[in-house]
Amino acid sequence: MMLFLLVHQGAFASGNSLYDLDLLQDTVPVNNQSLPFPLSDRRGDFLSSPSSAFNLGSPSNFTDSVVYDYENRRYIIYEKVGDKYYRVPTTYTFDEFWQMRNAQAEQEYFRQRANTTSILNRGKFVRPKLSLSDNLFNRLFGNGEIKINPQGNVDITAGYQGQRIDNPTLPERARKSGGLDFNMNAQLNVNASIGDKLKFPINYNTLANFDLDNQLKLDYTGKDDEILKRFEAGNVSFPARGTLIPGAQQLFGLKTQLQFGKLYVTTVLANQKSQRQNVNLEGGAAAQRFEVKADEYEENRHFLLSQYFYNNYNKVMSNLPAITSPVQILRLEVWVTNRNGTTTETRDVVGLMDLGEVDPYLDPPIITVPSTFQTVPSNGANDLYSKVINQPDARNPAMAFNNLRNLGLSPVQDFEKTFARKLDSTQYIYNRQVGSLSLSQPLQTDEVLAVAFQYSYNGKIFQVGEFSQDVPPDTSSATQKVLFLKLLKATSQRPALPIWDLMLKNVYSVGYGVLTPTDFKLDVLYQEPGLGDKRYVPFGDKNLGAPIISLVNLDRLNSQLDPQPDGVFDYVEGFTVMSQ
Repeated sequence: MMLFLLVHQGAFASGNSLYDLDLLQDTVPVNNQSLPFPLSDRRGDFLSSPSSAFNLGSPSNFTDSVVYDYENRRYIIYEKVGDKYYRVPTTYTFDEFWQMRNAQAEQEYFRQRANTTSILNRGKFVRPKLSLSDNLFNRLFGNGEIKINPQGNVDITAGYQGQRIDNPTLPERARKSGGLDFNMNAQLNVNASIGDKLKFPINYNTLANFDLDNQLKLDYTGKDDEILKRFEAGNVSFPARGTLIPGAQQLFGLKTQLQFGKLYVTTVLANQKSQRQNVNLEGGAAAQRFEVKADEYEENRHFLLSQYFYNNYNKVMSNLPAITSPVQILRLEVWVTNRNGTTTETRDVVGLMDLGEVDPYLDPPIITVPSTFQTVPSNGANDLYSKVINQPDARNPAMAFNNLRNLGLSPVQDFEKTFARKLDSTQYIYNRQVGSLSLSQPLQTDEVLAVAFQYSYNGKIFQVGEFSQDVPPDTSSATQKVLFLKLLKATSQRPALPIWDLMLKNVYSVGYGVLTPTDFKLDVLYQEPGLGDKRYVPFGDKNLGAPIISLVNLDRLNSQLDPQPDGVFDYVEGFTVMSQ
């Protein structure tokens, strides 16, 4: 056996190498293969040059530390293996160190924000489960956890919608119109529970067709051995198995179910949010019963044109179907506050409460009545109209308000100034003899209604207010001319003012389509406490037993419209009934 020992002097010439790889090569050459993710050592310290996420962490005997040198005001970074340095210590000045740390903190902050946004976009909410301890609270609500599972969305639409009409006949102010278009819709579903007894199902949607689609409820379910079987609060129902006492649906209130041995007790204290209606089909037509109370008249929709028609209303209607009125309305213009952005037939108007009144609300010297007293309304019935139009710049929209204040008139009470639109003749109907006006849609409480009308009285023509053609717009300037009209409704309703009487309070809607005399029936009932509804007067000496429908003058004619009561409501188209 022979042993050959080869010693190479170059192997000990450098402290960085213990042997020469060329002398220890294997007989089979090794091919250098590139890795998909090459491993490379960092060149700086662990703070300025953090290692890649693909590299393994340092072993437990590796120690990294940062030491502050107080004398030199420097930070020194050490990296050791055991007690030996395996990297040269790195030093930083005070400003360099904290500048680096601030940059790292800022990068970490934005990284956390980006992770939070990505989690929200994926819809993976963190739902912590809160356990209940074994105590009184646990015995009340059962074993389990507190769970809250919210779901929903909010859709916000915001924009601007405007238009411009290049019509030289319109003033500059009326050529442009527009406004903000903002809409928000929200939908929320929450399933929450405390233990296995108490649940909170909530469902809310702003686009729900009916209020009953929005559910808010607290539901407590007891165990088999408990007296309180069930307790509900919010949207509840009370079904009944029998037909003698019908049940009710869509209630909002409280409901309890108790058990005492074999006795079950169910109680409900709630407000009913639904109605039950019966519709009978007779000969292919639907017969529907309706009920309207005396104070449920149609508000802000039906008006009289002046105090004259209010004072003579009962007289004119006393001999139906014949109308005993010397008045015949010839023309009528109706103006309301422009809320829908209409650009045609729009003007600045001023409505005056005492315009055309023979007995004005305001006393002299603000308004005086001429010595030649007249009994019918007109612009000359008092001196208000002449005082208003003779003011300097009376038709200037910017000066009209102050001019009226200078005359001693109070806004809202005595006059209203607004930018209004003229209604089309299809948007209202009026009775030429009675002097009543009915709008196709009721007004909002803060909208203004003003009119101008012309009528004949014993062969003479009278006018109240100004028609739009009487005061045409001034196309030569940017300002319009103000129209002065008769005020029927102000932005605030005040029962102490005479204008309150001009709104009719005896017109009711039955909530049905087209009415016919043969199919429509009306009864006037008195609800006597504890004794039900009665068609006659159950008390008194003079009217005892008299039909109520006759006492309120709704039954004075028979079916042939002869002056003979027959116990049936007098159906007179255009006066007691508006079928359309």
